Amino acid sequence: MTMIRVAAFAATCMGLVASSLASAQSMPRFDVEAHCEEVSQTVGGSHQIYNSCIQMEQRSYNSLKADWSGVSSQIRNHCQEVAETVGGSYQIMESCVQMEQDAAGNRESFSFD
Repeated sequence: MTMIRVAAFAATCMGLVASSLASAQSMPRFDVEAHCEEVSQTVGGSHQIYNSCIQMEQRSYNSLKADWSGVSSQIRNHCQEVAETVGGSYQIMESCVQMEQDAAGNRESFSFD
């Protein structure tokens, strides 16, 4: 009886870990309409700006979604926080991811020369 409980507990824990990993790799869901409405309101409520914002956010979301699982968790977490500071923008998050990945491949060194 005890072995069955241990096995059930282990299976539950493994399921929770798998679930946590899956959610850690899933794309965040931003309220794009609210973000674009806020952007358009900064220039007087322009419908043109709103529509352009939606289109840019959609392109960035689609691009990120295709590559999201290949982005390191450190960069994903950092760039999600950056994107959330401006109200949830996939365009900002995509730019952040690109810059962070580029910088990771070209780490600078300090010299006391």
